[in-house]
Amino acid sequence: MKTQLITLGIAATLLASCGGESPKSTEAASQNAPAQSYEFTVNAVGNTMSDMSYDTKELKVKAGSKVKVNLTNTGSDAAMLHNIVFVKQGTEKDVAMEGINLKDQNYFNSTNANVIAGSAVAQPGASVTLEFTAPEAGTYTYICTYPGHWQKMQGVLIVE
Repeated sequence: MKTQLITLGIAATLLASCGGESPKSTEAASQNAPAQSYEFTVNAVGNTMSDMSYDTKELKVKAGSKVKVNLTNTGSDAAMLHNIVFVKQGTEKDVAMEGINLKDQNYFNSTNANVIAGSAVAQPGASVTLEFTAPEAGTYTYICTYPGHWQKMQGVLIVE
């Protein structure tokens, strides 16, 4: 009887000490989990300055997630070139104005601290793809930086 009680006591102690390790293992596993991924298609629509826009006005993602945006230029007019550039809110005009003379850089300065990410220019009827990692939580704007387009072509990226 005494031997059984000692054995039972040792077994209980071992079980209790093993139970304390579970949260650490679960925490480590969740830290090693792959980042969440999002994929969106945004269409640049319209054939005139007055009717051009993005058909999607809001995108929502988690901070640190992988984001893939497929931009399709549905226009047919040769002058309707479009890109999609994600910027810090309140910097839209500055980023767009800086990009006016940057044709070889897709009409935006990728080293500008206000630029999160930007795509190549999509010709009428063509598509381009942009992939980036979502920034910290906050609200950001996406614009077309092709000269004269930023005021009409805007949307919001909400990062949670």
